[in-house]
Amino acid sequence: MKKIIDIYKSLTSGECLLPTSTGFDWWENVYTAHKATYDREFARRYSDFSYYDFLETDSTTMAQTKTDLKADALSVLTLNQKKYAEMYRVFVVTDQDDPITYNYDMTETTGAQHSETKYGATSATYGQQTHEYGATSATFGSKETTHGAQTNTKGQQVDSIGQISDTHSVAPMNSTTPITESTDVTAQRTNTEGQRIDTTAQYSDTEGSHTDTTLAHTDTDGSHTDTTNQHTDEHDSNAWTLTRKGNIGVQTAGDIMRIHTDFWTNHFKFMEMIFDDINAQLFLIED
Repeated sequence: MKKIIDIYKSLTSGECLLPTSTGFDWWENVYTAHKATYDREFARRYSDFSYYDFLETDSTTMAQTKTDLKADALSVLTLNQKKYAEMYRVFVVTDQDDPITYNYDMTETTGAQHSETKYGATSATYGQQTHEYGATSATFGSKETTHGAQTNTKGQQVDSIGQISDTHSVAPMNSTTPITESTDVTAQRTNTEGQRIDTTAQYSDTEGSHTDTTLAHTDTDGSHTDTTNQHTDEHDSNAWTLTRKGNIGVQTAGDIMRIHTDFWTNHFKFMEMIFDDINAQLFLIED
């Protein structure tokens, strides 16, 4: 068995004690991001321990031991991945999500909310397009429309005109007073038109068969550019905001701070917990 301190001292530049590419974000974001620091602390804590490599033989080299250590450590991480993932959620909690003087926090929103989306000018250019159409022909058969006989009957019509008198006056040469020269009288008269019947005999309209033909032709659209000017779309909506923070009354601010301090100093040790699990599974201390 090889001691942890000896394995650590054999690391070359850029090499590390524990696995890095594990696929676990809780490991990659903590250990892999600061592996040199964690390797040094790991080696210091367990410097007197020896790695129990169950595959070790008399011919096992230090390079093989380091490979086996990474593989066995990965097994520990994999077997406990759910536990570590849940603890990592606590490890990355923010100050905003973990207040230390109050335990009641509710936020609501109210008032008009205004948002704007700005769009720059856009331009799309289209080249000339040509559409060619072949000749088309549509043939229509003969069509006959028959109209039945039509009779229009008009009753007797009488027009009566009353008597008309036309009087002509003239002034003598030596006077300005007109005197009647003559009077024309047209006696009252009546014009009578007897009843009549207008008859249109039955007839047929016939349209002979014919063919409508459209010759082959080409439609051409010249090149053009469609442009949308720069513009801003504005959106208004109604919302509301209400922020409440404080203590629900069962704990004082001091109680909350004491629980907070006790938890983070005495109970929660994320990387120490993982290191201790690896130690318990893989290391022995020799007399």
